[in-house]
Amino acid sequence: MDMKEQAAGEKRVQVHLIDRLVRLGLVKPSGMTVAQFDVMLEEVRGKLAYMTELNLQALAEHVGNLAGGKNKDRFPIAAKILKWAADIQPPTDDASPLLRAVFAGELGRAAMAEDFGPELLVHVRRSRAWPKGHDMRFIRERAADARRRIAMIEENEGRGRSPSDEDERLRAGRARAAEKCRQIVRLVSEGVQ
Repeated sequence: MDMKEQAAGEKRVQVHLIDRLVRLGLVKPSGMTVAQFDVMLEEVRGKLAYMTELNLQALAEHVGNLAGGKNKDRFPIAAKILKWAADIQPPTDDASPLLRAVFAGELGRAAMAEDFGPELLVHVRRSRAWPKGHDMRFIRERAADARRRIAMIEENEGRGRSPSDEDERLRAGRARAAEKCRQIVRLVSEGVQ
């Protein structure tokens, strides 16, 4: 997203989310200074600039129904708003700092070298959290299973048998995910922020 798109996106967030919530009567969370609240809203504008107008309106409705405070008139904290936003419209992979960080470091290099990148990508997209030890065992096992299935598909094709629709979906989906991993690695190596 270039600077012009980012600015337009932030304006959309202001108009269709923040201004709408203010019109509904939501105010800053208690215990948060005005300066802290302003910083929080700036963060929300910046991180949600990728969202469409319709999805921002849906998010505003969702946030309005889950307002905090005793009188249900307080903005929820940014972490909650961002989580709900990702459920409504997940950010694109190239917009996710978490995915970039995962694939920029040692974990990403290992994933690409050892061919478990697609499963790592799927896991981080779903959990939106840095994978831990038990997650990594699960990711590596899923990758090994997928590689075995693909090898069997190719072996069967070598014998003249056509793959099932499910097998084709698995192979094509994993190939798309592997390409997405390569794109993220390229973005990181080019220093795209």
